Amino acid sequence: MTDFAPADGDPAGRTLRLLELLAARPSWSASDLAGRLEVSTRTVRRDVARLQSLGYTVESRPGPGGHYALRPGHRMPPLVFQDDEVVALVAALRMVEGIIAGDAAHRALAKLSQVLPRRPRTVLDTAAAGTENVGGEPGGVEPSTLAALLRAADQNLVLRFRYRDRHGAHSRRRVEAVRCLYARGRWYVLAHDLDADAWRVFRLDRVREPEAGEPGSGDRGRPAADLATWLATDFGRRPEG
Repeated sequence: MTDFAPADGDPAGRTLRLLELLAARPSWSASDLAGRLEVSTRTVRRDVARLQSLGYTVESRPGPGGHYALRPGHRMPPLVFQDDEVVALVAALRMVEGIIAGDAAHRALAKLSQVLPRRPRTVLDTAAAGTENVGGEPGGVEPSTLAALLRAADQNLVLRFRYRDRHGAHSRRRVEAVRCLYARGRWYVLAHDLDADAWRVFRLDRVREPEAGEPGSGDRGRPAADLATWLATDFGRRPEG
């Protein structure tokens, strides 16, 4: 990670960095913060006071040199990212352009550029201008479909959907213990098929009309601790390699 420590002459940038540090762990000593920011402990006290004046609840705890903590649940500034995190976001959104239908990835990049502070915005705009997805056919996964599956996964709901297999045949499926997997350039759905009483893997772009229903049993777990190996070995039926 790039450890961006604004100089003493950049109080605005340094204050954002201070807020990021305070959010990263429960408590900091004044000397540790001063070392990370490359300033004096007196400057740290001044920057803490600036955050407090902006409405952030930074608590001072007694002890040698002073300790500071950001009270949990208090608002954070929008999108405070390190340079490498911004580049990772651009790379991820470029990859998504070839998978998710529509222009959601492009719109997300545009919105990020509008709300990021000046320094990370420059990094984002440079990375976006220097990259593109030339994967050919646009992706066939609808964002609303992925959202429905993620809801079923998060809330452990039974999911019903229509599925088209590789031969074009359609069937109705009823599954639980849903998990969305990304592998080899595609999204897949791993789930326990209630009618077949077996684990199944479905290509997400072949899923249609997903509908989350009643709560699942909650006792399915997952078919293997290492899903990558399980998938690569024909669902655990043949040896690795």
